[in-house]
Amino acid sequence: MRSGHFQDMTDKTFQKYKLVVDEWFNNGFNGLRAYQKLYPKAKDKTADKRFRELTEKDRVKDYIAQKHEESKIALRTTHEVLLEELKNWAYSDITETLSLTVDEIKELPSEIKRLINRFKHTQRHLRDKDGKIYETIDVVELHFVSKEKAMEMIHKHVGFYETDNKQRQPQISQVLSIDPLENHDKADDSTQEDIKP
Repeated sequence: MRSGHFQDMTDKTFQKYKLVVDEWFNNGFNGLRAYQKLYPKAKDKTADKRFRELTEKDRVKDYIAQKHEESKIALRTTHEVLLEELKNWAYSDITETLSLTVDEIKELPSEIKRLINRFKHTQRHLRDKDGKIYETIDVVELHFVSKEKAMEMIHKHVGFYETDNKQRQPQISQVLSIDPLENHDKADDSTQEDIKP
């Protein structure tokens, strides 16, 4: 039997480790920082080692699996739904948001609005020589999500990477299949424009 810092675990200790795991989920899966949140005196190297060790404990593994399941339910998501969202993000057309007014952006379909992570609306006033405003120009800036980062975070929350990927291959192929001719036509017609306010 292995001896060491984490071999024996009292209920009190387990409750504290659960708080470390909770912090790990909350901070974007940074184990070192999660451990230091509960054990602030721990140095980086020690915190990283201790976190890895505690997540190998059976009771903690079970708790992490439980958290994954709770996250899956809370997000109302399955692997198939995640892949559908990935397909939406991968083939979304942000040109649909070009030259839109603030009110028109609010009316966008939810699947397009989900791509926007920052919105900025400013106005420029053009004045005549007497200082009177003769024209107001609305400037709308939209910043879009990092698709890869967002999907990776969701996958980690539901334990997607811990499943047997071979069992998922047929579903992945089916969900992500698109008409190659349709995609080819879109590629031929697409243009890229750098818009500056």
